[in-house]
Amino acid sequence: MTMERILRAMGDVMAERGTEKAGINAVAEKAGVNKVLIYRYFGGWNGLLEAYVQRGFFLSMFNEKFLDAVPDNLPAENRSKVWSEYTIQFMREFRTRKPSQELIRWEMSHGETELARRLAEFRDNSYKKLVDRLAPYSDYDPIAITSLMVAAVTHIVLTSTQRDHIGDIDLRTDAGWERLETAIRRIYSSLNIALERETAKKAEMK
Repeated sequence: MTMERILRAMGDVMAERGTEKAGINAVAEKAGVNKVLIYRYFGGWNGLLEAYVQRGFFLSMFNEKFLDAVPDNLPAENRSKVWSEYTIQFMREFRTRKPSQELIRWEMSHGETELARRLAEFRDNSYKKLVDRLAPYSDYDPIAITSLMVAAVTHIVLTSTQRDHIGDIDLRTDAGWERLETAIRRIYSSLNIALERETAKKAEMK
């Protein structure tokens, strides 16, 4: 389908050139179509970029697939492990998606634009769906916790494209990334214990 071919070409061009250097002409050439078709389907560059995100060519598709793989009515005691695995899988996926990395970089430098705000809102809604269904301890601001973890992973992945190390963690090696994955599991495990204790104390005070 022509529209899908254009969107895939969009991702290829961003991966090759970065979002700043991508454009309608480059996408049309990569897709093998007349650029008039891009204007007809998407209205221009902003429409094309927004469609790329909303059609699932960004990490929202990963979120939906992850939700589909999680059993319904997941017990609260199992949700902390699910969240640690989500964060780890998210990190692995984001590392492989150069177009997604370029989009985040673009958003960070164009956050004042209406398009950047719409893209961020779309992604935030995707995370809210995850939290609403999976987050343990809904009284303890899971959106804030998720935002911190996602921001940390995003920063580390983007940093890894420009630096070899963070502290003494070698970002060029599998061993380095395995250390980060272990740290994520420990964070969620510790968080789960802390929240369980806090919930128990509240129950005792009633």
